[in-house]
Amino acid sequence: MRKTFYTAAADRPMHTIRTRPVLVAAALAALIGAFVMSAGAEGSSREGNVDKETVDPQVAGFRSARFGMSMSETLEAIQHDFQLRREDILEQSNDEDRTSSLVATVTEIFPDSEPAQVVYIHGYRQKKLIQVNILWGSPVTGEPDPQALVTTANILRKYFGQLGFDPGKTVMNTRVDDGAFIVFRATDEQERMVLLQLISRKVPGEEGKGTEKPEPQDRVVSLWLSYIEDTRNPDIFQIEKGKF
Repeated sequence: MRKTFYTAAADRPMHTIRTRPVLVAAALAALIGAFVMSAGAEGSSREGNVDKETVDPQVAGFRSARFGMSMSETLEAIQHDFQLRREDILEQSNDEDRTSSLVATVTEIFPDSEPAQVVYIHGYRQKKLIQVNILWGSPVTGEPDPQALVTTANILRKYFGQLGFDPGKTVMNTRVDDGAFIVFRATDEQERMVLLQLISRKVPGEEGKGTEKPEPQDRVVSLWLSYIEDTRNPDIFQIEKGKF
């Protein structure tokens, strides 16, 4: 059964994941391993400090931008959140999904963070905000720093882990295909999703003293954070069953 989670294009809603293992270079594997250990420590801490009055977390959008907003409303939200001029906010369209997006490049989303690109995707039929993708690393910066991306992922995972998502609807520190590593994924009571992923690509291995050509290694090149209104039935163009 195919699930709807990840796509390689920042201006597209989440698409499909197929199952195959993702290899990570040794140095990055050690950094990612730190996620697992700290996640376990956080889980134990939360169990001992449960606030019975805590409100269930809601995935409603990103900052002032809320799912269901029109393009003009989203534009106002972007300008409010990041103090950007209208000419600095780009418009894009996706021919395959027939969605429309507003794209903002932000120097710092939180203190001392890397530059990021924020993509606000509006649906095919309703023309309302259905997803927000936030991207660090490639192609926002020319030469991404893998350790900086992992550090940002770690900070965000801790943040989301403290919000109180249902553990039964939460996934952390899981390798998937297409060079993706799920750092954190959770859904709220309305099945809206937050998804944080590290993305890697193959790079040439380091030359050694032997005669054999070194194997390519995976290198973390980007970090994705997505807020998704509907992973099961996204408002994108799809040919109806039985038409062909």
